[in-house]
Amino acid sequence: MIHIFFRTTSNKRDNKNRPDWFSYERCWKNLLGTCMDNPITVIHDGEIEFEWFKEMPPANVDIVQIDSNKAIEPLIKEWEEKGETYVDQDAFGNSIEKRLEKPDREKAAGSLMYEIIFEKIKDVENKNELLYMIEDDYIHLEGWPAIFEDVFYHYKDLTYATLYDHPDKYTERYKGLQTPLIMSSYSHWRFVPSSCGTFGGRISAFLNDKEIHMNDLGDHNKFLKLAQRNRSIISPVPGFATHCINNFLAPYRDWSRIQ
Repeated sequence: MIHIFFRTTSNKRDNKNRPDWFSYERCWKNLLGTCMDNPITVIHDGEIEFEWFKEMPPANVDIVQIDSNKAIEPLIKEWEEKGETYVDQDAFGNSIEKRLEKPDREKAAGSLMYEIIFEKIKDVENKNELLYMIEDDYIHLEGWPAIFEDVFYHYKDLTYATLYDHPDKYTERYKGLQTPLIMSSYSHWRFVPSSCGTFGGRISAFLNDKEIHMNDLGDHNKFLKLAQRNRSIISPVPGFATHCINNFLAPYRDWSRIQ
């Protein structure tokens, strides 16, 4: 079983830098059509406004509403007090020091999401079951749950995995990146330094790393912290999901054809 957590909001930004075929409705219906009846917890920030989302959800969907506005102020106060920085790489692969990004509604909603996740998974009897988080602007290929489960079945020591093959791994930013390949029943996978917020792993891994996941970190920074604990994340080649942003579509797939 995969416990799916889908985070969304009616407070949508404009669709700049989006493919012509993109819509949030399409991403939502893609998830419903490909989840293979795994349970979905929807974490919805703010009032539900979209008519297509108000439709009666299937039996495997539970909707939880949150208000990120209430969580922003304490996060900003903590950010100001810490003044924390991290080392990143620019577009040419050079190391640069950056300050952690100032919390916004996105990060506040993410913090509330993790509170809900850990409350839900604490009573799951089998901690080897899988957890997968999906942001609301992703498209997945049919059969992705079986692909995700399969790689964890074959590799018992894996901690985290994403189904997104991020195209930045093929740029100068990651020049010189060398990684071993592993093979499951459906795909080759490689170890990557980090990924976006659509990823998952065994419930036991999330519980063991709870304080890192609950911390106010961006996606890249989170995986830097996890790497310090010898945690890893893998990505399939090519991907079985994509972030629906121009220039960041997972390569070697015609995503416009995926419903």
